[in-house]
Amino acid sequence: MLSNLLVTQQKVVLIIDELNRERLAPKFIDGLLHEQGQEADTIKALPTGANLKHVSSFDALITECANNSVTGTTTQPGDEQAVGSPAVKPTGYNVILPTLADLLCYQPPAFIFGFLNRLRRSEGVHRVFLWASPKHLQHPDATYILAGCEYIAELVLRLETETLLSLISRKPGGGVTNKRYSCKVTKNEFHVTPLDGGTAAAAPQLSAEEEQTPEPVVNSTFKIELDEDEVVARNALTLPYERASEPSEGNIIYTPDADDDFDEEDPDEDLCI
Repeated sequence: MLSNLLVTQQKVVLIIDELNRERLAPKFIDGLLHEQGQEADTIKALPTGANLKHVSSFDALITECANNSVTGTTTQPGDEQAVGSPAVKPTGYNVILPTLADLLCYQPPAFIFGFLNRLRRSEGVHRVFLWASPKHLQHPDATYILAGCEYIAELVLRLETETLLSLISRKPGGGVTNKRYSCKVTKNEFHVTPLDGGTAAAAPQLSAEEEQTPEPVVNSTFKIELDEDEVVARNALTLPYERASEPSEGNIIYTPDADDDFDEEDPDEDLCI
């Protein structure tokens, strides 16, 4: 079911609706939460309409989530309890926001981004759901605003067509997964099936002979191998440093200039040596 993919540990969930079904957004998200056992008292929503122009409405939601704790029971062993006895574990609220188009009608983008960050940092909030239909965004910077919401969100569901959706999930450690699913809506459930069968495609295994045999280079001007004639020509080539190191006789040949004055007599004749 789709609820298994959306109701997870990721805190901020953005649903990008390419089908323009914003009027179904609250009921759709509420149904996903109930499928995963989230009771009605764990779900909070902002008031819609003109109330969104009052900043106090946003502050009141965060204050209410912080002051009122939602508790559930889990079975965990403790130091002071017997193994298997119920232990009270505090959890947070599931907050369903108005659609992004409605928010932009009453508040600037900077305020919306700041409010999303406040919800993400609040310990009284477990999950935040925001619905956005790109065709309904009338803001001149709608493309950048939607991109900013995607950056803040940890889970992004994109309803592409009636039978196709994609899901981007960001893990706390920094890992990102991007998967596509085929979907089918029945009267009671929303079924999804991974397009890749749910498993990563394995790389083909090569035999030992195939691994040792190099693949031929096709349609390439770069060649590594040398044929027989090229090997002979390479061996017969004498490089410049090899020519310079060849032995020579070492004779000095001097050609006198016309201005040279050579005295055939003994230059030291006047000396009594």
